[in-house]
Amino acid sequence: MPITPQEIATADQINGLSLSFLGTRVVYCVGPAFRAKDAHKTQALWIADVGVAASARRITSGLFNDQAPKFHPVSGDVYFLSDRHKAGSKAQIYRISSGEFGGDPEPVTGTENVREVSTFEISPDGRWLAYVSADEPAEKDEEKKETYVIIWQAPKQLGRLRIIDLSGRIKDPRTVVSVDQHVSSFTWSPDSTRILYRLADLPDLESQVFPISENIVSIEEDDGDLHLAFTHIVTHNRVLYRNSVWTEPRRFYFLHTPDSTSAPALWVCETAPGATPTRVAFGDTDDAAGLVGVDTEAAVEVASGLETRIDIVGSTSFTAFKTSEDAFSSWDIRKVNGKYVFVAVRSSGVTGEPENIWSGSTVPGTKGVLSTKLSSHHEWVSGKEIPQCAPFSWSSEDGTALEGIVAYPRGQSLKNLPTVVVPHGGPYWRDTLDLRIGTNYRNLLASHGFLVLCPNYRGSLGRGTDFARVANGGMGTLDYADIESMLDEAIKRGYVDPEKVAIAGYSQGGFLSAWACTRPNSIWKAGVIGAAPTDWGSLILSSDLPDLEADLGGSAPWSPRAPQYLQGSPIRDVKNVKAPLLLIHGEKDARVPLTQAIGFMRGLIREGDKAVSQASELVIYPREGHPFEERAHIEDQLTRVLAHIQKYLA
Repeated sequence: MPITPQEIATADQINGLSLSFLGTRVVYCVGPAFRAKDAHKTQALWIADVGVAASARRITSGLFNDQAPKFHPVSGDVYFLSDRHKAGSKAQIYRISSGEFGGDPEPVTGTENVREVSTFEISPDGRWLAYVSADEPAEKDEEKKETYVIIWQAPKQLGRLRIIDLSGRIKDPRTVVSVDQHVSSFTWSPDSTRILYRLADLPDLESQVFPISENIVSIEEDDGDLHLAFTHIVTHNRVLYRNSVWTEPRRFYFLHTPDSTSAPALWVCETAPGATPTRVAFGDTDDAAGLVGVDTEAAVEVASGLETRIDIVGSTSFTAFKTSEDAFSSWDIRKVNGKYVFVAVRSSGVTGEPENIWSGSTVPGTKGVLSTKLSSHHEWVSGKEIPQCAPFSWSSEDGTALEGIVAYPRGQSLKNLPTVVVPHGGPYWRDTLDLRIGTNYRNLLASHGFLVLCPNYRGSLGRGTDFARVANGGMGTLDYADIESMLDEAIKRGYVDPEKVAIAGYSQGGFLSAWACTRPNSIWKAGVIGAAPTDWGSLILSSDLPDLEADLGGSAPWSPRAPQYLQGSPIRDVKNVKAPLLLIHGEKDARVPLTQAIGFMRGLIREGDKAVSQASELVIYPREGHPFEERAHIEDQLTRVLAHIQKYLA
């Protein structure tokens, strides 16, 4: 039986992977990817023994949103964030004893607090727990009061850095950083006496493109009192990826890129005031996509084409493990007694294996493998018609070597098939050989008899800065040319029925669908445009990431440069649409506001072919943001997408 929209809408997701300090256990979260209307999100904590097949077991009920688990480095207890004091309320920190896994967790921070704990870390020696939360309001019901005005970007609910003495010698939490800026992330020093923390202007996403400073607070105890000393280390301009990791007493690593459309590289910086960071590796032909501290070294997730590897950088440099006809969505690694132990959420669209927890190990200089399957989630997939995925390589008209994924019914001959191009979002993202059951249209459509083409067009992740920077002011240029060239190559190979071709995408993929369907004399028979930019100028003014949208659009309306954003705006050419369109949008989308879809439909009605506009439809989902959260909306969206494609390609 094919995969159904209902099965996708009710499927679980796996996240929050964390290894114990001795590398013997892994804790993680499992829960429904989407929730019912008016219900709160729920997840359970699971634990597994590394290297022991099928050892995964649940340790919390799954009635609450248990998330972000971490092991205590000495006791092995698990600390995590949860709303278990009141389902759907603000997260606080809880602890579950290693001797009572499955027992009742106890709160660590105040369950009466109305401000959430956003993140926490336990010091390497296990004595301190540091966390970030905003100050409590003067009145607990302050937010329920009637407000007559809203001050835009007023400094509100700034994150404060606080610590708790887990040894009990110092009572009550202590605030160690409280300034007129927001603590956005932090990391402990290897000796547990200092914390490296970042300061941003505000807690919103927009502030991440303005200068962010990294600073150190030194913590010294004197007979129950704390003495704090502060040092400014460095101020970064533009984009930081992930948290910094402090692996040696005098230096730390971080991922950085000069703008929104370049590939991140690994950098190192001394912990001295006024230090100048040094670029270490990555970002030329591959991308640094994740970072974990491992003893005195750094473990870097490296995206390279369709593959992903974990490289160890430091006193020794080598690849610890990498994908091979598979992919992983989350991972962690530890160094124990000279050996590297790692875990990952692995899946394979080649073999038809859904996501599960796998473990492996290696020694310095040797590439290891994920050899042991620890869990058995997503068992329902075994009875479904899981699509076959395969890598697809071709060259663009200008000779650029390109890669993507083809997906099709398993066992189906690749000959003259009805075809849907599904470009990924981002644009700084990529398709890999995963089998993740989610809202990506690839698995759903391929399970129902369609050939699906997923191009990693220029602007995507995994090929370095020159490849990624094509997206800077390049909307509708080489990105769309790469889509056309993949389709042309698949037609040339005989895979595609050229009379039955559609395009369907979401977010940036939705933009490419809108752009495709507004090209003169296009061959598309149907289009799905999900949460798509259609007018870059108005999007830059209204999005919660205006600087990213300005980089993509080419300029901002407030820029003194000539306006470039209309050149890549599909709305300008809406008169050319000849394919019936299904537009999908969330009512409360802050990333790509609903006006983008309404404006496009208004243009189509006024300027487009009347029969096409009458056959087209805009579906608005109440309460939804850019990613949807409600189960019924996910099922309805996927049902409509499948029906729309079937109607015009069958």
